[in-house]
Amino acid sequence: MMRAENTMDAVAVSSDGSACCISPITKVRRQVGVVLCHVNEKHMLVPAMTNKVDLDSLFLLNETGAFIWEQLNGYRHVEELGKAMAKAFGIECDAATQDVVLFLSSLHEHRLVELAGGW
Repeated sequence: MMRAENTMDAVAVSSDGSACCISPITKVRRQVGVVLCHVNEKHMLVPAMTNKVDLDSLFLLNETGAFIWEQLNGYRHVEELGKAMAKAFGIECDAATQDVVLFLSSLHEHRLVELAGGW
């Protein structure tokens, strides 16, 4: 994945080398049926669409990943999420926004989030 110099130019690159559709002006929401679980100070996303858990489908998150997940509501732009992350963790806003773009692009590639409609 690549990091752009300017927040508005931040574009993630998927594992197949193609540009992803998530940018700072995108709105993203959680995929229905995916839940955040906290176990022994670990954070993981669990697709809860069946009665059994497939261990290969668990997606481990660090503290910032869990923070971003909890902020997803489908109404806030990625850039707003980056500002919230920068404030919460005391980091530079442009870098935070770029990291949010890359993180959400990865979640989107794994079908854990979806694009929200509207601007």
